[in-house]
Amino acid sequence: MKKIITIVIVVAVLLAMVITNPKKEAHTKAIATDYKEAIQKKVGILSFFAPDVALEGVVNNTVTVSDYVFLSVGKYSMKDDASGIVSVGVFNHVFVFTKDNILEELVRSVDLD
Repeated sequence: MKKIITIVIVVAVLLAMVITNPKKEAHTKAIATDYKEAIQKKVGILSFFAPDVALEGVVNNTVTVSDYVFLSVGKYSMKDDASGIVSVGVFNHVFVFTKDNILEELVRSVDLD
């Protein structure tokens, strides 16, 4: 009986993971929000004028999202062949992993240097 209950619970959790797996739009919004917070810390009040749509556009161009059925992974790629995982989505939530130099990555990605 314990085996059946364990199997049912595992199947229910896996099914919930499949149903609540975040899509690329969720990753884009979460990463753009994190970028905006990083910009606000570096620049201050002027960053409130940075439109969210512009940040989401930059993120959309630099981040690809791979769907692994149970979870999704956002990976960034830059011009100098730098790449890495920037977000992981599971249970309808996107966890963003940022670096200290996130603003520099944003500037490089839009060719502002």
